[in-house]
Amino acid sequence: MFEGPSPSFPSSFFLDANHFTSLSGNVLTRGPTTRLRLISSEHVTISDRSALHHDYFSTIHQWLPMISEKRLLDTQLSLEDASHDLLLLCMKLCTIPLDNYPPSQHPLYSLTKSLSSAAENAGLASLRLIQSLVLLSIYELSHAIHPAAYLTIGRAARLAILMGWHDRDAQQLFKPADTWSLREEQRRTWWSIFILDRVINTETSGFPFATPEPSPDELLPVNDEDWGRGKSIPSQSLYTASFSSYAPLGCFARTCQAAHMLGKVINNRDCKKRSSQEAADLLTESQSLHQALAALKLSIEQTAGYESGKEEYPLWSAIAICVSAQALLYSSYGCPDAPGTKSRARLALDTEMQGLSVEGLRALASSTGPRLAQIPTQCPFMARCFYASAAACAWFIREDREPEMRDALRQMVSGLKGLSRWGIAGEYLALLEQGGTLKLIDAEPITVDSLSS
Repeated sequence: MFEGPSPSFPSSFFLDANHFTSLSGNVLTRGPTTRLRLISSEHVTISDRSALHHDYFSTIHQWLPMISEKRLLDTQLSLEDASHDLLLLCMKLCTIPLDNYPPSQHPLYSLTKSLSSAAENAGLASLRLIQSLVLLSIYELSHAIHPAAYLTIGRAARLAILMGWHDRDAQQLFKPADTWSLREEQRRTWWSIFILDRVINTETSGFPFATPEPSPDELLPVNDEDWGRGKSIPSQSLYTASFSSYAPLGCFARTCQAAHMLGKVINNRDCKKRSSQEAADLLTESQSLHQALAALKLSIEQTAGYESGKEEYPLWSAIAICVSAQALLYSSYGCPDAPGTKSRARLALDTEMQGLSVEGLRALASSTGPRLAQIPTQCPFMARCFYASAAACAWFIREDREPEMRDALRQMVSGLKGLSRWGIAGEYLALLEQGGTLKLIDAEPITVDSLSS
């Protein structure tokens, strides 16, 4: 199916770095075999490609823009890398209707899984192979195919780290990209892996990430519109006190910032559960995270025209991840008996953070969640927002019998039903049913009169 690369992978890379010299070309691959081209053409013909590009770049690309359409259309590049055909198949997988197949049993999913494993086993290493794995992980995450999504994004991360994308000072398999557009596409693909890694691990307590924390000199993706036009512009740094007005942040850069914050919240939660770190330090950090997330959310909303009702689709992945990070932070500190607090003396900071968390959950349930539910988006990251908001609504209904929370819960359920394109929405609805949350929508509210009768 896939022929091994020529030249083959240099064993000195792992055996003795002193004898290794970075390779030119940025790929270890060969052109597609006749058999691979035949299999690919059965699913994506030459005449199909224009429609496929339109379907992909008007949907998935809007909230995870990692593929350069300009470079994708370069026929010479497609002839040199067998993984190009695999990428087209993965693009189609993420955009076609399932036709009553269970997501994990769709024939095209089985085919792309098999081909990606064959490409890895052949020793290939290229941008297109990694992007194929990212799209496979998106499909698996969006349809709640676990643990496949977790394992697939780990494979993508390992290959990207092997190619040195995580740190410019790390050992580099290849020489630096010879064009700005290629380097930017590599950066966007690495950030896509980082984002999915954090999103997939939101609820997995104590698991190490597949992607490390960004290096001190990590750059954010450039403005999406300029990149789409192939215009070379300066990149902004992730770690900076202020951003330059010369190169405004794009939508995808905002999503990267949100995922970075989500990772910090996950680490804070895990450290809190282990109780091995000084409680005061964790509480101080949690308050800083609360402030940073509030500022980031406000910035994203203002950029998107959120308050004025403007729909800027690419930014909803950023707001979805930001809100998910807030929900995770507040649920970790909103309960007085949360893990990490029982075995020590309670601090004043505990009470302060609990108050901030309860108010944060109230805003999420009564305001943020319902507004997000009005947005006509198919970004699967929204499913987590709706589920977290629904859980917060249920908590307030059970604790305080607040009638407005019942209306908000109804909107959260409607939002999940609106994401029926993805299996993850159905899984979240099933969890709400399992927890008795759906029954609260139509349950008779308890009033003073009903208690006295």
